[in-house]
This record gives sequence, structure tokens and C-alpha cells, in this order.
Amino acid sequence: MRFGRQLLCSTSIISALIFVAQGAGATLLVGDLDGDGIVGGIDFGIFRDAFGTSSGSPAFNPVADFDGDGTVGGDDFATFSENLGAMGGATDVEPPGVTPSLNDIPDDMNDLLVVPPESFWITLSFDASGGSLMDVSSLSITSSQAIGAIPAGAELTPQMAVTPTGARWEIPAGSALALTSHFLTVSVKDMAGNEASEEYGFAVRDFGIFGPPLGNPQTVFLDFTQDRSLGPEVDFLEDLREFGLSSPLAPAIETQARDLIVAEIVNRVNAYYGSTGSDPVNITFTDALPSGTHARMCVGGESVLGAPFLGAAPLDLDNAQENEDNCAGPVADKGVFPQAIDDLWGSNAEYHASFDALKPSEGGIPNGEHPDDARIWDPLFDPATATLSELNRLIAIVNAADAFAWVVATAIAHESGHLLGLTAPGAAPGGLYGGSTGSAQDHNEMVGGGTPGPNFLMNEGASFTFEEMTGRGGTPLATFRPLNWAYLHNRIVRNDQVTNLDPPPQIASVTPNTVDLPPDAFITISGDDFVATPDVHLIIEGDPTPNLLSNITWIDPQTLSARVKTSTNPPGLYDVRVTNPDGQSATLVDGLLVQ
Repeated sequence: MRFGRQLLCSTSIISALIFVAQGAGATLLVGDLDGDGIVGGIDFGIFRDAFGTSSGSPAFNPVADFDGDGTVGGDDFATFSENLGAMGGATDVEPPGVTPSLNDIPDDMNDLLVVPPESFWITLSFDASGGSLMDVSSLSITSSQAIGAIPAGAELTPQMAVTPTGARWEIPAGSALALTSHFLTVSVKDMAGNEASEEYGFAVRDFGIFGPPLGNPQTVFLDFTQDRSLGPEVDFLEDLREFGLSSPLAPAIETQARDLIVAEIVNRVNAYYGSTGSDPVNITFTDALPSGTHARMCVGGESVLGAPFLGAAPLDLDNAQENEDNCAGPVADKGVFPQAIDDLWGSNAEYHASFDALKPSEGGIPNGEHPDDARIWDPLFDPATATLSELNRLIAIVNAADAFAWVVATAIAHESGHLLGLTAPGAAPGGLYGGSTGSAQDHNEMVGGGTPGPNFLMNEGASFTFEEMTGRGGTPLATFRPLNWAYLHNRIVRNDQVTNLDPPPQIASVTPNTVDLPPDAFITISGDDFVATPDVHLIIEGDPTPNLLSNITWIDPQTLSARVKTSTNPPGLYDVRVTNPDGQSATLVDGLLVQ
């Protein structure tokens, strides 16, 4: 079929071929990417730029993916070719959508976010709901506050990495954003000229007394060597034997299998925390005892809490205790317990497909006891020269070891999340939308309650299927929810003092501005946006500790009174600072003279 030929179809066929809804709005001609009712040269240029791209590529545009297979490819080219030259279609009159957010956090969780003064992401998502493509050249975004050297109200678009589906910008380190409320104003048009605009607000604050949750490099020692069950062998080795992954009858193979599986588990836990990607968390997991400060988590055996417990760890809010020992105590109630795998998923078909060939209780032959195992574990073994029997045995061993390693690694990654502060109960910004009661406690919850549908790593343990733990059966492996991922990267601040996006206080005057002590004196502070009840401090040069005044009374948003005490405020010229409960403050320099 020659590109650009005239359609020679009947009216009914034309209708069936080209009048197809591309979005939720008007029914546009297929290929009418600018929404003007014609499939013409402009559309050709747009399609050409998108051709050959796939989902995940910056240039990919889903509106040009006519068959919805995730790639703008040959079939889409054929469809566009069939429709090139078509006329008389509807025009796009529906505004597109634009959703501003921070750190890719979805809009059901971003109503009130607090971020640090630097190193977080401003993210936008576009929705070409009317059917025509986004005109990314029309994007405008400004901020009510300065961002680094960029003044308030200046255009931020040049800083953004813009694609047909969204835009993003990482606020540079050292930007030192003001510790106040910030508002973004965003507008963008589609190719038909329809405009969308949104305003989005957020708060900026410093981290608390413990600093960023992972401000320091963190190491977690995964200890596979403990015998907390007091059995004949260390707990983890007994786990391997339970699932037929090793056998005491083949000690050399058992050592090889143990070392290989442990290495895979450690690698996979690190991968959950981004070690293989471009955005890793500041944490390392190792099975070698670190020499410096580290946390420890034991792996192996069965929990004293009962068979269904695959893992347990306490919630450490904001990762305040970086050297937590999750093996401590006289009983095995914390750690990861592979013995629970059978109790949790023993009736699952995928579980049996993974383990039955090796598991003794299912009639399988444990690794090391099959006639082919010695040759398979020989360092010189070459699958290219293997017999069919050896290949089938190798597949059975790899299949079981892979499933076991994924289940244990997923459990370790989940329990380690608790040690790092996931998932803090309550809504943001004080919490991370974690549950507060029952099995949902300290696990992900949806805004309205209940376990999230996606396979998020910090969902409650009882919600996981065997497929979700292992990535089998076409199910993707677990990932961190965007809010949790932002927390792990120190891109959001947990702060329960921020309850609204209020303006900062303003101080106009202090009356009287000179007081003679003794006796104690009362002052009146006039200004605006005082929130009941703020702190009032006096600060004098040379004294690093501000003096908190007493008897502070909030009269109205414009007026405060406070007592200046002789015992705590020696003579001198003081700055007066008012700090609202949400942490925003204002300072009147040289506002009070004490004589």
C-alpha cells in the first residue's frame, strides 16, 4: 500500500475505518493528531516524530499508538497511511488534562505534601483526553516563590524535561527554597488549541531532629548463620533442606547451593532498593558482617508467632535508629522465616510447579541426591553438551531456587521497609498513608481505606499471592509506591504540624519597642497571619540559644502579647521572632531593646 494514496472505500467502510474515538472526548479521524478534522501534513510530521518509539521512551505518544500495543510501529504506520488525506472529521474542542504533583505521587495522595528545600522533583502528567496530541511547546509553569536563583513568577519550563505525556524537573541541591507555602501555576494546550490550567500548592520545611531518613549511607547485615530454633543446623540451612534445595547427603553441593542462593537473595533485595537502576536508595544489603555501624536482620527458621508469619520487624519512624538489631531478643519473633512459605501458599498451583520436583514432602528428589546432580554442579558442566535428563534436572533446580530466592528477597525488602520507617500511619504529611489498626497497621492503605490494588512492596503481608512474591504467572514483581519511594530518597518530609498551606506570619511592630527591666514587662506584637498559638523568641547577637517568651497570648491573627522576663532577658538589642505552629516564622530585626 503506497503511503498517502486516496481512499477508495465506500462510505460505510470509511466510517468504520477512520471515525474512531482516540480519547474520551470527540470522535476524531484516526490519524488526526492535531484535532482539526483533517488528516494532513501536520499530522504526518507529528506521526513521523513518534514513529519507532515505545512506551517508556521520552518521545512516545500514546495517541499515535493506534493499535494500543505500546509501540508506534508498522501497523500504526499502515493505519495512518490508510487515513492520510481524510477530511470532514470532528474537531477537538475538549481541553486536555494536566496534573501537577511532586515526585510522581498520584493526585489522590498529593493534596498536602511537605518537601525539603532541595533535591525533590516537580512532576507533571498530561492527558490528551480530547484526542489530539499535546502541544508541549505551549507549556508554562511558574512558582509563587523563588527556586534557587530563579525568581518568583519566572518561567520554569526551560528547566523541565518535557515529553508528550508529562514533564519533570529535579530541584537542584543547594536551592534553599523558602520554608513556606509554594504554589505552582501550570498551563498547557493540545494541538487543537484547547488549554488546561491548574494551580498546585505544597509546603517546604526542613527535616526534623533526626535529619533525612536516609541522609547517611545505611548498611543492613542479612544474617543467614543463626540457629534460633536450636535445631541440628543453622535455621537457613534447614529451610533449604525443607524445600529440597540442598541435602546433607551431598555436603559439597549443599555448600554450593547455599552460597549461590544467599548471593541471589542479597542481589535481589538490593535491586528492590534500586541498586541496578539510575535512582538507588542510600542503602546496601550484605551477608558479610560489616565493620561499621549497621542494622541486622536474621533470615531463617520459623517464627515463634506462628507458621503464617513470613517476617516481622518494628516500625522505626524516620529511621531514627540506624543500627537496629532485628535478631536481638531471646525468641525468634523478628526477621524473615522461610518455613512459612509452605503454610502460606501450600495450596497454590504455581508453588507446587516451583518446588514439587525437589521437595521431599511432595515426593521430589532433593538437590544433591539425583543421579544427574553431581554432573550439573561440576564447575566444568556445559549445558550445551548435557543430556535431556540433565537439562530437565537443571531446569527443576533453577526453577525452585529462583522461586525461593524471590520469596525470601521480597520478604526481606518488605521488613526492611519497616526498619526504615515504612509505612508511617495516617495521611500525609504526618503519615505516609499507612494503616493504624489490625493487619493493615504500618502497611500501605488507600486514601479511603483498604489495600491498594497494585503490587506494592509495603502492602500488608496477607495480601500477597505467591505470584506477586515471585513475579510468576505473568504478575509483575512488587515495587515501592511512589510516596514511599520519595520518602526513601529524602524527597518528602514527614511533618504533622503542617495542616494547611497557610502564609507565613508577618511582624509589623513591637509595642513598646523599649522596655526597662525589672520588673517583667509585657509587649504587644502587631502584624498578620499569626496562628494560635505561636512561639515568640528573642534573639541577641552572640547567644546561639533564642529566649522563648512566656505568657504568650494569641489575640487575633494580627495581634499577640507576651511577657519579657528579667531572669532570662539581660539588657541588649534583640531580634523578635514569631513561629507559627506549622513551623513558618518571621523575624523583626532589632525589634526590642531591653534596658
